[in-house]
Amino acid sequence: MSYVIGLDTGTTGVKGKIYDLSGGIVAEAYREYECSYPRPGWVDQDIAMLDKANDSVLAELTATPGVDPADIRSIGLSTQRALHLYVDAEGRILRGGMGISWQDFRCQEQVDRIVEEIGTARYYEITGLPPSTIWSAPKILWVKQHEPETYAATARIITTQEYFLHRLGARDGWYQDYSNGSLFGFMNIETFDWDDGLLEHFGVSRELMPDLVPSGTQVGTVDAEAAQRTGLAEGTPVVTGGGDQQCAAIGAGVITEGLAEVTLGTAGVSIAHLDSPRYDPNHRISCSASAYPGERKWISEGLQAAAASSYRWFRDHIGYVGRIVETQGGGNAYETLNQMAASVPAGAGGLLYLPYLAGSVAPNFDSEARGGFLGLTFGHGTAEMARAVLEGVSFETRDIFESFTAMGTELEEIRLSGGATKSPLWCQIQTDIYGRPTVALEEGECTVLGAAMLGAVGAGVLPSMEAAAEAMVRTERVYEPDPAMRERYDEAFALFRRTYAALASSGVYRDLAAYQQRHDAV
Repeated sequence: MSYVIGLDTGTTGVKGKIYDLSGGIVAEAYREYECSYPRPGWVDQDIAMLDKANDSVLAELTATPGVDPADIRSIGLSTQRALHLYVDAEGRILRGGMGISWQDFRCQEQVDRIVEEIGTARYYEITGLPPSTIWSAPKILWVKQHEPETYAATARIITTQEYFLHRLGARDGWYQDYSNGSLFGFMNIETFDWDDGLLEHFGVSRELMPDLVPSGTQVGTVDAEAAQRTGLAEGTPVVTGGGDQQCAAIGAGVITEGLAEVTLGTAGVSIAHLDSPRYDPNHRISCSASAYPGERKWISEGLQAAAASSYRWFRDHIGYVGRIVETQGGGNAYETLNQMAASVPAGAGGLLYLPYLAGSVAPNFDSEARGGFLGLTFGHGTAEMARAVLEGVSFETRDIFESFTAMGTELEEIRLSGGATKSPLWCQIQTDIYGRPTVALEEGECTVLGAAMLGAVGAGVLPSMEAAAEAMVRTERVYEPDPAMRERYDEAFALFRRTYAALASSGVYRDLAAYQQRHDAV
């Protein structure tokens, strides 16, 4: 038998799976962890905690009865993008072992500097990215300014992809795949290399940057130390995967133009495959590197800072009735909330949810936006609020898709992945709000599958990405939009967009964010 492993180290947990070469799941394991919030708007993560969770997941997978670790032919990695860390010449993590998360928005001043000194249009032309607190570049400038002792001791600035590859056995370099590199904020999206002009302008040495390579590149093999920690066989090929959302596109089989994919995980990401770069004249939709192995491919991408994490937040802080039912043996908390939401008509009784718990990314790029419910009355309860959360996240996704189509990108088929695919209700809500058919995949956790596919291709287990998609990507169900929902959701979507515009243009979001900063609000 031949198996491959995909390992997805995300924002709130790590998921690993063993697949056979037809995409069947042989074993899976998961470990959850937390972020750290030292100040309002600051989000750090303990990298050693993530690394330990990786090892724990891999050890559980390799202990699967009937699976010989020697039959595991490769391991590919999916990692959260723009979470970055600073290591010294010995590879030790600085800043007390803490990396700075993509969700962190302490660096708005540095974003403003990029806009002032480079210009939004020019920065977008070089990197394919709108200036934003999401990317690593402005946070690097923040560390350079506010933590000069850290910056002075830094030998490399890397993401967790490079660090985990290094820990598994790729010891002769810090290998960053193009897809992760394109979200760093210093990579030229045409050349797929670090942009010397940007680096020189901001005084960042190229020597601090990781080594850029394509996704699906074997960069080492599991060494004795990693084998001892994880149970993997020494010599197992270690392969660059990609940023989590580019891996999700690969795992969804989105490798040709006309296909798009939406992942509603901790964050939400909508991706359309591109064979050549396509730019948004409004500089709102990212053009970044695909994780397609070997050759240059691109994606249009719209990022939502909070997607399924909105539903998790709701579960934990408002809809805790689901947790209560779960502790009493009544089923999963999300299932309880889904049943409640399904009892409410489309539109949630006129209740809108604004999913900006970590600011608004695409298509607004407004780090000062804040979440909230609008339209609450005595007639609304937990069920209406639960449905409003599902709808609000989907409205934000629709906003992104409308930007895609305005750029001339055809969306012939939308594939659904991420935790939201476990809910048929949420899949149907998305379909009705998007107003076009969607496809739910048998393996909804496409980030993990995509990493495994890249590992398989990079190690030569499968001959090409086309062959990997043909063999391993399976369709489970096609959802058709309900024509009766079209008018209701179009009206609600228009209100959703107007609400954001009204609060942003009036300065409410700006003033509220400033108030929170002044008073050290959570």
